[in-house]
Amino acid sequence: MNESIIETFPESEVLTDVKSEQVRIIFASTPTSLFAILLSSFILSAVLWEVIEPATIVTWFCLTNLLSAIRLFLYYQFRKLPFESLVSDIWHRRAITTSIASGITWGAGGILLFSEQSMVHQVFLAFMIGGICAGAITTLSAITAAVRGFVFVALIPAIIKFNLVESEISLEMTIMSILFMVMILVSAQRLNRTILESLEGRRQREMAERTIRRQAHFDELTNLPNRRLFLNNLRQEMAKADRHRRFGAVFFIDLDRFKSVNDSLGHAVGDELLIAVAHKIAERLRKEDTIARLGGDEFVVLLPEVGDDQDAAGNHASTIADEMRKLFATPFMIQDNEIHLTISIGIALFPTNVPAEDLLKYADVAMYRAKHDGRDSVRLFSEEMQEAVNQQRIIEKGLRQALANDEFELYFQGQYDDNHHLVGAETLLRWNHPDQGIVAPGVFIDIAEQTGLIVPIGEWVLRSACEHLSKLGSDLVLAVNVSPRQFSNPDFVENLKQVLLETDASPKRLKLEITENLAMANIAHTIVTMNRLKRLGISFSIDDFGTGYSSLNYLNRLPVDELKIDQTFVRNVSTSSDHAIIVDTIIVMAQQLNLKIVAEGIETVEELDYLKSRQCKYFQGYYFARPVPFDQFSESIA
Repeated sequence: MNESIIETFPESEVLTDVKSEQVRIIFASTPTSLFAILLSSFILSAVLWEVIEPATIVTWFCLTNLLSAIRLFLYYQFRKLPFESLVSDIWHRRAITTSIASGITWGAGGILLFSEQSMVHQVFLAFMIGGICAGAITTLSAITAAVRGFVFVALIPAIIKFNLVESEISLEMTIMSILFMVMILVSAQRLNRTILESLEGRRQREMAERTIRRQAHFDELTNLPNRRLFLNNLRQEMAKADRHRRFGAVFFIDLDRFKSVNDSLGHAVGDELLIAVAHKIAERLRKEDTIARLGGDEFVVLLPEVGDDQDAAGNHASTIADEMRKLFATPFMIQDNEIHLTISIGIALFPTNVPAEDLLKYADVAMYRAKHDGRDSVRLFSEEMQEAVNQQRIIEKGLRQALANDEFELYFQGQYDDNHHLVGAETLLRWNHPDQGIVAPGVFIDIAEQTGLIVPIGEWVLRSACEHLSKLGSDLVLAVNVSPRQFSNPDFVENLKQVLLETDASPKRLKLEITENLAMANIAHTIVTMNRLKRLGISFSIDDFGTGYSSLNYLNRLPVDELKIDQTFVRNVSTSSDHAIIVDTIIVMAQQLNLKIVAEGIETVEELDYLKSRQCKYFQGYYFARPVPFDQFSESIA
């Protein structure tokens, strides 16, 4: 597997390491510290030259500055380390060891350079050692062990010496030295705490910035680039392809029926499956290719070079995509669940004269064509698809204007019993287009579903139907189709209750028609929602029954009142044995479940007679009445 494609985020990026920064602070101050030691040791040696044995002074001076030379050598070695790399523990130990060793030389000076005959020189020695310790606060406080070790070994010998010597102020000097040491250590501790808080704060900021960058460019679940980063990469590759006259490709990949996995096995399994899918796709990619997740079950792939001419590039890209598709023939094992999955892939080639965003849309359109043609397939974007895209954009824009300009209208088609008595009607949406006249829903419903406009359109349909229902004086029941998106809205029940209240429509005269696939998509949610609405008095019908995948077991669980036989089965039922068998089966099933049956699409007396002979009681179709506007429908029943 090409793991490098998945591990795209720079996980090796080094954040501020507090321990490493502590060592850096100490080594950064080394030149200043060594210069202060050289100058102080020279002044101290010169002042004490007359009262201390010169050989002792020279020995101490040389040892002190020899150690300084070693520290300077280590300083230059440390500077050779890569900038902002993690510092090994050995450098941490060296920082502490050399600091304590330096303190020992000054502690030795407190004994070797102590003049028992001259109180003035004693005080000067204490002053110099105290000054060096005070300076150590600023240079060594980053590491507590270093500053404490230095101060202890530098001051304790002098304190002991003051305590042992018999002079007028030896006791006072001892006490003052101890107090000074305590103050130095307390100050060092405070400075150490400030440094650590500053370093930790810096680390937290870097972590926050890294998280923000990651969230801005990478998918949290799969570690793949997201849409933004993918489009940035795509723009760069499109520019390169244009310069070098080579073709690249974009794959838009969608998992077929992934929602059913989430609904049946849960989102945890769905998430694991998405991660496994990312790795599966990466198996067929090269190191230079890029895979990204746009969200949900949508992935995209960028292949920078697939051919020198458009035909060859298209063939090569299609071959790669088909090989990728075939990888999914092997089922996934997720949490002991064997999951069979297929993918639909749309391909768009570049360079082209459109921006990266539009190229991605082209691949998306090709993917939808693959789904439309039966799923588990690959389609290459073509000019024909471009025309479909343009038409879709026109319709989408028109739908938005239709909502704003109140261009929608409800038509009503009567439903009749076996005595030809009107018992209800179905509301059918029509679009009064300002240029094209009446537009049937078959032209725009799919686009409304894809763009999400079906939700506001569906809300308009329900409100308008309830308004008309309240105006009908008879006991007719009005059937209204509900879209999957509208029905799955968590606020659907409350919104409908509010509409019924505002329009004063009777819920007992309202029937909601849902499709088999909608009912089965998330049956638990469907049952809960239907029961909430049935408690209001609303009834339910399964529309276009026989075209979906419901079973008798599932159907028995749904609180439905009616089945509508799809018109594709009703058509030619009297002459087609295949249609007749399906219709007979549906009617028997409905009778066993004690459900009402409505046959839609009745156009001939032969179809009607056949259905009556099979005990079907309710009918709808052109044989009885065509869909008409409300005014015309209300006049016909007056």
